[in-house]
Amino acid sequence: MISVSEAQSLILKEARSFGSEKVSLEKSIGRVLAQNAVADRDYPPFNRSAMDGFAVVAKGFLSGANYAIGTTIFAGDASPRTLRSPREKSSLQSIKIMTGAAVPPPFDAVIRKEEAIVKGDTVQFNLENLKTWNNISRQGEDLKRGEKLSVQGCVIDNATITVLASLGIAKPQVARWPKVAIISTGNEIVPPTKKPKPTEIRNSNVFALRAQLAGYGIDKITTTHVPDDERKLAAAIRRLGNCDILLLTGGVSAGDSDHVPDVLARLKYRKIFHKVQIKPGKPLWFGVKGKTTVFAIPGNPFSAQVIFKILIEPYLRKCLGQAAASAIRLSLSESRRKKDTMENYFPVRLEAGASGISTLSTIPFNGSGDVRAALFSDGIAMHPADMREIAAGNIVNFYPWRPF
Repeated sequence: MISVSEAQSLILKEARSFGSEKVSLEKSIGRVLAQNAVADRDYPPFNRSAMDGFAVVAKGFLSGANYAIGTTIFAGDASPRTLRSPREKSSLQSIKIMTGAAVPPPFDAVIRKEEAIVKGDTVQFNLENLKTWNNISRQGEDLKRGEKLSVQGCVIDNATITVLASLGIAKPQVARWPKVAIISTGNEIVPPTKKPKPTEIRNSNVFALRAQLAGYGIDKITTTHVPDDERKLAAAIRRLGNCDILLLTGGVSAGDSDHVPDVLARLKYRKIFHKVQIKPGKPLWFGVKGKTTVFAIPGNPFSAQVIFKILIEPYLRKCLGQAAASAIRLSLSESRRKKDTMENYFPVRLEAGASGISTLSTIPFNGSGDVRAALFSDGIAMHPADMREIAAGNIVNFYPWRPF
């Protein structure tokens, strides 16, 4: 049996790209960028007024003097030809300008209209110490033409799509989503639509795994259920095994009806490891065949959710080109004890501490088969394998359910 860190390392060694594709901006939300962005021109592309007001020449500015009001420039107007710099006080010039408009030379400062007193076709400014480029966003101060933005691996959200649209990247290159198949197993498992017999339980793992995959936008998912029958299990794996990721739930431990490891071996799937020092989720089987990566997960609901978060999600992130998600370090508000020597994961809720700093409170649950285990939790925390007790106030690793 290997440690969690060893399992993570072995899994990440098998990570590979699922390829990439171009999509329209409208369909890119939530996708992972497979390219960096390069500025096609300076941003701003011109000296841009940041205020509604009046543009003047900063050098020799005279507070209280009468400035002639020349043309009015709106955002989007073609910049008027260069105006001659005034030399005499009597020829002090200004132009009325709107936010977003191009500031033509020789004007190099904008004064807000709230600081201006308009008298007919002249304007006075009661303002001291006017500096060059006052209220002007200078050409290229955000980005220079040809400058690269290292956005590859970013999830396209409101901030990212703003940059892509601004730079004219109308069809960004994004990581392809994997084809995923989920096979649930067990004679006792029935669909949620069926009234179970006293010894049957409804299938929740398929829906939980789908929900966790949906957090990454993955929707190419095929599902099926098979009883504890080796022949039917083998047929299901043959039928659905031509995918990028195959997830099996149940039938992976050491019971007489746990056929998954043997069937995978007969079908020539290469076992990389079986069993991890993790609770819940110890019986996890991991292996590959061709382009298909297989995670055979224990059947208890909380086990499936923990295994996905701690071992499958890092694999997905690497395949999609995303950076690894680091654990968040927070204090546990109460003590916790364990008897085993495995790395434990338990549900926690974020709470506001007395000093305003978030802490974690534990959520009681009755083991990995408890369908309520993750309910009302914000994620899971880790109890290290070699630590029997976590004292109240100790710092622990926290893994939120929602990916970042």
